[in-house]
Amino acid sequence: MLATVSDPAFTAIYRGEPLALGGTPVLAFWMVGRTVDFLTLSDVSTTANFLIRAYFRVQTSADVRENLELDVWDAMVNIDTALRSDSDLDGNCTDTNIGTASAGYVELGGVAYRTVEIPYEVEIYGEVTITP
Repeated sequence: MLATVSDPAFTAIYRGEPLALGGTPVLAFWMVGRTVDFLTLSDVSTTANFLIRAYFRVQTSADVRENLELDVWDAMVNIDTALRSDSDLDGNCTDTNIGTASAGYVELGGVAYRTVEIPYEVEIYGEVTITP
């Protein structure tokens, strides 16, 4: 789904938190946790928590920075749109929830990046079978 985001045009999508970046903008996602939601006599239902983060290299030019803020907005809206296009992940989960998008900054390898972070939850009812 994330590969369908065309504006901004991400140069890569990484599975896992990157330790360094080449060209930008790039998109990454990784798992941050898993919780048990409820148990029945026969199964366990869970929620897997992911973080989706877009990276944009910070530029010194005022004009480029203005365009960067537009890219931040576009990333928030278009990633949200892509995620909502398949809320059950092609039948692989019960439902998904998209958290509040936020913008910030992060430094990797001495380089500053503007970021967009979007929490993403995947609900899986009956994920683990309990056998008596």
